[in-house]
Amino acid sequence: MRKLRDVVIVLRDVWKIYKTSEHTAEALRGVSMVVYRGEIVGIHGPSGSGKTTLLRILAGLERPDKGEVIVDGYNLNLLDENGLALIRNTIVGYIPQDYGLVDTLTVFENIELPLLLAGYDKLSRYRIVSEIIEYIGLKGKERLKPKNLSGGERQRVAIARALVGTPSVLLADEPTANLDWYNAVKVLDLFKKIRDDFNTTIIIVSHDPRVLEFVDRSMVMSDGTLKEVTPRKV
Repeated sequence: MRKLRDVVIVLRDVWKIYKTSEHTAEALRGVSMVVYRGEIVGIHGPSGSGKTTLLRILAGLERPDKGEVIVDGYNLNLLDENGLALIRNTIVGYIPQDYGLVDTLTVFENIELPLLLAGYDKLSRYRIVSEIIEYIGLKGKERLKPKNLSGGERQRVAIARALVGTPSVLLADEPTANLDWYNAVKVLDLFKKIRDDFNTTIIIVSHDPRVLEFVDRSMVMSDGTLKEVTPRKV
């Protein structure tokens, strides 16, 4: 059995409701989950089911309307915006579906950006980014712009940027959606390598059920609710 200290994510009865003058949409409806250190968890569901909202709440980019969110011992509900930014710089790496790369920056500069914002000195930034570029297999492409990369390479840059703060949690939103299956497998294998090398907890959300072949545990999200479909491995 896993010990309590191995728990890295806890959600308790989390709700997220979006309201306009004409409509109310319940994006998350009473979502609860526990994720353990070193797990790769896949969340499958159609577009609009609440997957991205769930990841954004875990990353501290949105706040729940109700419920408790704990990530690596920190209750995100109790943190101000500066505290949430610190969580994103040090504990949670978030990989958006559209890569989130800056078109005018090089591969090196895109990966370096979080370190620059966090106040790292130039020598430290160079060392960390160079090591990560080699780790993800993009050595020699440091000075290229995103437009000169393939979809798989752009995804690797997005993953590298999320890794620079040595997070304990990686959150990946549809990381294979824009890739053919050959390149999708390479990206999913990279996630497994990251988990094996660093004991990183990884949550992958996807509408593609094939992604679930690469995870330890899978869940299904539908209409804002979450259900586990495979047992936790112990």
